[in-house]
Amino acid sequence: NAAEIRKEILAQKFDAAFLDATMIADTFQLRAAANKAVYALAKDSLTTHGLHTELIFCLSGNRSISAALNTFGIKDNSQSVVVAVINADAARLETALSALQGRRSDLSRLQDICDADKFKKTYKISDAELSHPGASLADSAVCRIAIRDSV
Repeated sequence: NAAEIRKEILAQKFDAAFLDATMIADTFQLRAAANKAVYALAKDSLTTHGLHTELIFCLSGNRSISAALNTFGIKDNSQSVVVAVINADAARLETALSALQGRRSDLSRLQDICDADKFKKTYKISDAELSHPGASLADSAVCRIAIRDSV
């Protein structure tokens, strides 16, 4: 029911970020983006109009809000979705989760759901970069998330 949820997101029914799970490699990636979004809010320097949209924007390695929303946000045909709620109380989280049809999975499955080829292309991650001991898709993405505003 991703298409229905997108309509409700546009109507601002949820205080949450609905993410395309195929573009999330690990919770570390989500935490890095959430940290940047909360920091921007604290500094009164959001690039977008809301904290959860900022989270999606912060996942991106580039500075285009629309590209970030199109790449990391839920799509009409999304089969796997991650719901991220910053400062969630139980009611807000349940409102967002109850909108989804389907079964809930543990976040530990993100690596299995992630589309590694699309992920590497989006973040411009080379096979050589991943050949270093201990290297991971999530670590490479977090590096790009962290330095985006510095370059």
